[in-house]
Amino acid sequence: MTIFAVLMPMPQRQITELIEDKFSSDYLRLNETQYLVSFRGTAVDLSRELGLYDPKKPDEPPTGSAIVLSTSSYFGRAPNTVWDWMKSKLEASSSG
Repeated sequence: MTIFAVLMPMPQRQITELIEDKFSSDYLRLNETQYLVSFRGTAVDLSRELGLYDPKKPDEPPTGSAIVLSTSSYFGRAPNTVWDWMKSKLEASSSG
């Protein structure tokens, strides 16, 4: 699976609840506006799943506002729980 960063400009309960309900075992909350989500699909697919924007239904009201970024590599400084979560999700996708 791909790991996506979902970045909200401010806390948004509706988006947070959608992430935590739809991806209950495939998300990691970094803080109240930043989530990592492991998902099979594209950034557009995840945006659609979260109700942010659907190109096929451009007039549908959004659930909120967020940027969805897919990762191709990662590096930095974070708690071990972040690195462990990312490693487990990336290894799971390469094994099946």
